[in-house]
Amino acid sequence: MEMSNIILIIIVHGVVFAVLCSLIGEQREIGAIAGAFLGFLLGTIGLIIVLCSRRKQPVSLTDQLQKYKALFDSGSITATEYNNLKGRLFEQQIGNLS
Repeated sequence: MEMSNIILIIIVHGVVFAVLCSLIGEQREIGAIAGAFLGFLLGTIGLIIVLCSRRKQPVSLTDQLQKYKALFDSGSITATEYNNLKGRLFEQQIGNLS
């Protein structure tokens, strides 16, 4: 087997694992970029590391509303921005229910 074919196989292998680990990593605390990096460099071992990382904890609707309210109360965002953020949050919740 030629050296160029071996290098091509190694690169394709790395890219496949990078994409896979990136998709899994974005749902975990490790993140998509770190997942892709580990997948590309380490392959199967990177995949195992990403799978062993903790999942992201979902933020409750109440917690998110309290954060938005605190930003509004502190003057960091305007009333219009506050209402837009609340509206988007409610739209997401309705979309998740369907």
